[in-house]
Amino acid sequence: MITMKVLVVSFDGLQPSQINKDLMPNLYGYLNDGVTFSNHHAVYPSVTRINSTSMFTGRTPGSHGIAANMVVMRDYDPNSVFSVLQPVLEQIRTKLGDVLYVKNIGDILSEAGEKFIAVGAGTTGNSFLQNPNAHKNGGAVVNPEFTLPYDLEKTLISKFGEWPAEVVPNEKRLKRCVDMMTEYFIPEIDPVVGLIWFSDPDKSHHADGVGNEIGTAAIRYADQHFGELVERVRNNDKSKDADIIVISDHGYSTIQEVIDVRKELITAGLLQNEEDDSVLIAPNGGSALFYVKNSDKEITQKLINTLMEFEWCGPLFSSSKVGEFEGVLSTDLIGIEGPRCPDIAMSFHWNSEKNKAGYPGMIYSTGGDVDLGTHGSISKHEMNNVLGAFGPSFKKGITCSTPTGNIDLTPTILHILGINTETSFDGRPIKEALINDINPDEVKVSTTEHVSENSQTGYSQKLVISSVGDTKYIDYAERTN
Repeated sequence: MITMKVLVVSFDGLQPSQINKDLMPNLYGYLNDGVTFSNHHAVYPSVTRINSTSMFTGRTPGSHGIAANMVVMRDYDPNSVFSVLQPVLEQIRTKLGDVLYVKNIGDILSEAGEKFIAVGAGTTGNSFLQNPNAHKNGGAVVNPEFTLPYDLEKTLISKFGEWPAEVVPNEKRLKRCVDMMTEYFIPEIDPVVGLIWFSDPDKSHHADGVGNEIGTAAIRYADQHFGELVERVRNNDKSKDADIIVISDHGYSTIQEVIDVRKELITAGLLQNEEDDSVLIAPNGGSALFYVKNSDKEITQKLINTLMEFEWCGPLFSSSKVGEFEGVLSTDLIGIEGPRCPDIAMSFHWNSEKNKAGYPGMIYSTGGDVDLGTHGSISKHEMNNVLGAFGPSFKKGITCSTPTGNIDLTPTILHILGINTETSFDGRPIKEALINDINPDEVKVSTTEHVSENSQTGYSQKLVISSVGDTKYIDYAERTN
């Protein structure tokens, strides 16, 4: 009996240009027989944990409540910048009742009597946010450092042993993910939807740069394990007709210079010292999020004026808490407006120059090192990521250029399954990719440009958004002066 209907495979940090005959012959071949989405979008900031959350809620960051990898959550602790990882997420749930503001695909499937199983080799925060309520909705989350339900870890260790040590590339852990899904979860637990999250090439891009030897090896390993995964899935009667959806969370850029934003603001006189808490800064690679004490408008104006003077400052966005400022665009336009929205979001200035390996996209970053990979910005090189699909529900051998986004994953899966829900989404089911549904050229697409300029500093910027109906996708934003 067929029980698995959809399997999602995520390659963390994979770029569309890396899917080719040389680097990824397995993935390239399968997508040639299915659907390749050439205009796919991450949510902003282009970091993993919020994009993972958006994938499996169908909502933008402002709606689901996870603002970035590094955040301040004022409803949890207004005085602390922290990394969104499983231990602190557990504490947030204990204090607030729920981590997210909305239902997750695991919750929705549970209401329909079905299971969602997520197995991943990434960070604990990424895994946890894929199904935070797995301990009570009948699903499961598996990560090298924890499981939901908590007692599942003992079962998995008894069957597979301890996780291999993490290395770069993370080849052995990727294989363990494949083994767990195909040798235990599919045959014994019967999930209707499964997820495997490959931590590469992301970890390797951070460690060695985009297009360099280690990153290239990581992509090849990931493709080998993907090929093995598909073969096993197709040879199991419970999953042989599953639709397989391939996705990445974000694209990539190369670091041209590392910026210590707090140090720069101290030098500029905005902050007094490292202990000055009038502005908290959450570093997120290609972006920095600013939380102004009491959302004070005067301090915020000084912050904006100061940032605009730096050449590394790119697009700027302000929340409804602090209001409008000349030259600054609204966080509502980019999907991060909400109760946990930062007062100011700044993406670093970027360009399309190529790195030493020939990959376009250079940017300033809050961390890492020059010539290594990073992401988090609103650059077109990071907002454009991977989506592809093949299986009985999808059209064959087409490239779909209509705008799509990570927020479309959950609505599309539920549409394939025929599961109706009262839960609302910011994304949409991608019907133009499905058999016996509309064709891509029937989809009405609009593009909108939002521009702003500060008359005093000369700072100017442009934001480009594509829309399909009410669903909006960020193409990019850039500083234009």
